[in-house]
Amino acid sequence: MARFLPTLSFLGVAFASHFLMGAKIDEALPMAGDSFRPVFVRMEDQLFRKAGDYETFCKAKSDVPRSTNRKEVTALLRKNAGNSWEKVKGLLGELEKAGSIRGQKRFWIVNGFSCAAKPEAIRRLAVHDAVSFVYLDRLARPAKPPRAMSPARMTAMKALVKLREEKLAETPLKNTRIPWNLKAIKAPEVWRQEAAFGEGVTVAVIDSGILPTPSLATALWKNPNEILNGEDDDDNGLVDDMFGYDFTSGTGYILELVSTMSHGSSCAGIIAGRTSAKSGWQTGIAPQADLMLIKGSFDLRALEYLLVNGADVVSMSFMIVGRELGHLRGLYRNAFEHLSAAGVLSVGGAGNYGPKSRRAMPEGKQIGLPKDIPCVIAMAGVAKDRSPVAFSSHGPCYWDKVAFFSDYPKDKPLSKPDLTAFPTGYPMWTYPPSRLTKARGWKEISAEVSASLVVGPAGNSFSGPHGVGVATLVLSANQELNSWEVKELLEKTATDLGDKGRDTNYGAGLINALAAVRAAKKID
Repeated sequence: MARFLPTLSFLGVAFASHFLMGAKIDEALPMAGDSFRPVFVRMEDQLFRKAGDYETFCKAKSDVPRSTNRKEVTALLRKNAGNSWEKVKGLLGELEKAGSIRGQKRFWIVNGFSCAAKPEAIRRLAVHDAVSFVYLDRLARPAKPPRAMSPARMTAMKALVKLREEKLAETPLKNTRIPWNLKAIKAPEVWRQEAAFGEGVTVAVIDSGILPTPSLATALWKNPNEILNGEDDDDNGLVDDMFGYDFTSGTGYILELVSTMSHGSSCAGIIAGRTSAKSGWQTGIAPQADLMLIKGSFDLRALEYLLVNGADVVSMSFMIVGRELGHLRGLYRNAFEHLSAAGVLSVGGAGNYGPKSRRAMPEGKQIGLPKDIPCVIAMAGVAKDRSPVAFSSHGPCYWDKVAFFSDYPKDKPLSKPDLTAFPTGYPMWTYPPSRLTKARGWKEISAEVSASLVVGPAGNSFSGPHGVGVATLVLSANQELNSWEVKELLEKTATDLGDKGRDTNYGAGLINALAAVRAAKKID
């Protein structure tokens, strides 16, 4: 019998390796044939490996200032990614030489890399000790290398620089026209009574860009080490990222492209738009905050960029519903939990897929990625009279059978949305009205350079910036609050709506800027 032991032992090892490999490969990945598949390879060495790790971190680090956590977490994320790359780069070189892998892109907000890989390469990666999981990357996009803007776009951006420097829009307290939505969440009381305006806080707006109007140009964050010259002045691998970056096109052009409305301008204006020099309308909740503009939804490079460049809050109007993402949801949850640990609070609208919406989704699927992540604030919508808005998405959300993050099954779901604000009925910055906008019944109330203030656009995309704006006021009052502390504070100080207590229609209730800022000032 002894002579068979080595064979049996070998078979045992082979079986174990096969089992391990299978457990580390997304079951959605097609493994037959020899064609390339888009994959994301998550490494073992993560700050948070599984469900519950983020919550444990928050409890342990709540007494540590946000600035300290930010520095330490960012350094650790980058260190882990560097160490893991050293462990796997030899195998990647071998696979690349064999023609079974291509297009590797490294990341550190989640320790891992994306690439196109053939099944044999996927199998070899899966059994590597440094690899924890190989996902089917359902959101993969062709990488576009950084490039200079066209002459026409460079001219438009230089005009934007001039508008910013002229500072035609100011934030006076006197003789300012305040829209009803800002009054309803008590933003003017914060300005007058608490002297908090969002100063010292940078908000990353991941959206469609803005229109070159003074009220928005004056609010722009500026990269201190970049100028508009077609070159990468600060040596960060990006060209002309003066006010942010378009990761989709690979340029620093952050102006709105041709559209029926400027989605990005509307959202940015609600957050931090300065007072209109022409009309006197003040649209911004936090009118002294800085706006960093980013294009590139679900691009992990965007999250890394905003973190290293000092963003404190991120506004997100993008969301995926009605599409199966499988285990990939967990990868993005990993990224946003790491971002939160590093001091960046993520906020966005809950969605427009409520039960009475023309695009209604079933219960449990109305709030999609990334708003279904526990640490991300999802904002629902109510009308001016606090009555329900038919299109607003409702919870709950489920996290079940997702690799590493199956902690909210259907019998114990995640309560969403988190908070409520207003999705329509107040002035927002858009393109000068076209025949289409007039056909929609939008009303122009003021015009400025290259933009108009109109009343009429509707959607929970605009509820989200209310939460962003109030969070910004809170951080301007107490800049060392951690992101999870700000989220908890906003929920505790909200005005309850609907049934008593938190519910799946309104979350914790209508956001209350004055109560939130006052509570923030009491925290040491």
